Amino acid sequence: MAVRYNPNPARITEPLYKVEELEKSPLYTVLCGGKELTVYHTDSFDYVIPVVDDDSPLSFQVKVSKDFQKAVFRPAKTNVQAQISGRELSFQLEKPSKVTLELDGNLKTPLFILCTKRVPKPEKVDHLFESGKVYNVGTLEVKAEETVFLEEGSVVCGCVNAFFAHGMRILGNGILNGCVWHPKEENGGGRPMIRMVFCDDVKIQGITMVDGGSWHLVPGACRNVEIEDVNIMSRVCTGDGIDIVGCEDVTMRNSFIRASDDCVCIKAASYPDPAANRNVKNILVEHCVLWNAEPGNAVEIGYEVRCDEISDITFRDLDIVHCEYEGNQSGGVLTIHNADRAHIHDIVYEDIRVEDAQEKFVDIKVLDSKYSLDRKRGSVENIYFRNVEILNGNFPVSIIRGFEMHTEMSRPRNIYFDNVVVLGKQVESPSDLHMVVELSDDILFNGTAHAKRNPF
Repeated sequence: MAVRYNPNPARITEPLYKVEELEKSPLYTVLCGGKELTVYHTDSFDYVIPVVDDDSPLSFQVKVSKDFQKAVFRPAKTNVQAQISGRELSFQLEKPSKVTLELDGNLKTPLFILCTKRVPKPEKVDHLFESGKVYNVGTLEVKAEETVFLEEGSVVCGCVNAFFAHGMRILGNGILNGCVWHPKEENGGGRPMIRMVFCDDVKIQGITMVDGGSWHLVPGACRNVEIEDVNIMSRVCTGDGIDIVGCEDVTMRNSFIRASDDCVCIKAASYPDPAANRNVKNILVEHCVLWNAEPGNAVEIGYEVRCDEISDITFRDLDIVHCEYEGNQSGGVLTIHNADRAHIHDIVYEDIRVEDAQEKFVDIKVLDSKYSLDRKRGSVENIYFRNVEILNGNFPVSIIRGFEMHTEMSRPRNIYFDNVVVLGKQVESPSDLHMVVELSDDILFNGTAHAKRNPF
């Protein structure tokens, strides 16, 4: 069968030859149980990956090379209580977690402590990357039933491409690093770090993906995909975390994403392949920590939704530690931007904690945008927000807005808010939520209808 898509193989521009060549943090030294761990550095964050065998408590010491006044750990639910002595912090995690440390409110110098469960090496491995070594792979082509295994301490530079790779596995505790195939301040020409098309029965577990030149993890037209305990960190614009495009039956859990664009995004589009212009159904994202840097959104459906239907999507038990200010009128925390023909319905957001929302909170729109290709606008209905809370920071605005032209109208409808709390107060109406509602119907707060047959 002829492949209809040229994956535009990544070309290594400045190869690494030794693990020691990866830049280390000048700011942080981290010890776990008295053992010093390697802390890696970028211009936007530092990160360390403690690999653990069980759920036992962990003791940490963090030494900082400069003076600081205030240290904040997130997510808040971890309730980290640090003892500070001079430039040193000591604290314990009651169980392995993925936490961020911010000093004096500086969001460009955080430390990410990303505890990750050890992934045992399977008996059958087709692509083995050994600990302590760097591999400049360009584009690694993975076939059906093949297993890629990154040992703890390995660094793989390049991209992964899989086409009809049913039963593929990408496992281990190593690092997939994209810094070598895009200029430091530019993206990488649209190449995703992991591109999967027409793949069924896929598992990705334990790996860390960092500094890709574009979208990082991109299943397109795939089914039965399981993503577990993955760390994704980007620092250049268009650096989406995961884009689930035209897929069914995808689960992502226990993961960390810091993205310089959308953290989690649902689409139906021609990227990563024209085949991904298809319906999306049965997607679950749960137990994750998200940090949305300036561009994009934290949790997004859209803009490209060129299919008939997107449904049965659940976002559950998420800690959104930051949704930074974009200033381009499109950024938000929980967003649906229907800019094509899809019928988007039965979307659930539940048990979500937001710690810093500098952009819009809820942003639901049917619209014609620069991304639109379909000539007809789609619809949005049956959207559920349950047990969602903004813990601190700003009180952002929210927007629900439909679409009206001379020949067509699409009004979002049946939007439910149950136990939504902002800065300690449960919201009971659109005004309580600082929400603008236009061309929309049947907005309900705690069982009470608002904006029913709203004329505006």
